Amino acid sequence: MRTSRRSGSRLFGTKATYGGFAAPPSAAAAAAKGEGRIARFIGLDLAWSTRNPSGGAVLDENGRVLEARADLGDDADVVAFVRAHLAETAVLGIDMPTIVPNETGMRPCERELARDFRTYHAAPHPSNRQRFPDGGRARRMLDVLAADGVRERLDLAPRAAGRHAFEVFPHPSLVRLFALPAIFRYKKKARPWPGVLAEWARYRAALAGLAGADPPLVLGPAVPAVAKTRGYKRFDDLLDAVTCAYVASFLWRWGCAPPHTRVYGDLVHGYIAIPDRPVVGDEAIRGNGSYE
Repeated sequence: MRTSRRSGSRLFGTKATYGGFAAPPSAAAAAAKGEGRIARFIGLDLAWSTRNPSGGAVLDENGRVLEARADLGDDADVVAFVRAHLAETAVLGIDMPTIVPNETGMRPCERELARDFRTYHAAPHPSNRQRFPDGGRARRMLDVLAADGVRERLDLAPRAAGRHAFEVFPHPSLVRLFALPAIFRYKKKARPWPGVLAEWARYRAALAGLAGADPPLVLGPAVPAVAKTRGYKRFDDLLDAVTCAYVASFLWRWGCAPPHTRVYGDLVHGYIAIPDRPVVGDEAIRGNGSYE
């Protein structure tokens, strides 16, 4: 969620330790909880402000959406959501800056990505310390999740074991995955509802078309078939969270190296990881990007 943005049911009962976050489970408890899980891919479409809800989605090793929601609240709520789904092997795809050292302007990775994707209308907003004085929500949560063994790494090999996290960005990822001439225009902004809902449907259809891809994505009942104008932002966030989870699975399946993946930037100045090739070639999915 690259613009400024609770939970129906709490996933934990206390925030007494770890600086207000629930303590991670013991190694034995984590092992027992993860028994039978091969891998989990967790997507987070984070609101830049805790005043707004965030999206979260989880895929299993077969690409099935186990959970998708758009009502996650504060940092502790999101961390609890992640911890509830961590397996021995897990990959997080986070749509929010994770490393922001620059005081002003754009990060180098954002400038480089904007150069490549501006014509697709997929350029990122600038991230800096004026906007994120403490590094931002994603940084805070990753610092907490380090206690669970979650680490950012840009040299990920295909199917690598462990718990990994990446900053991802849905718009350019979708452009590459589906060879789009322009982004899906499903963001409401000032656009009329008929076009917005049609683009949301096209976005969902594209994701549904990944059932036979490598890696696969199987939406199932967790993802609504139709978006509504009432509460539309959550339908928007839901698909973006699923996309983040799918990108996480793509990075795990193929690794972080060309020709499959492009990593803009580095772990010092900030980075964004995106798939760098199509997984399908359906003209009906690509469409003409004509909605304004």
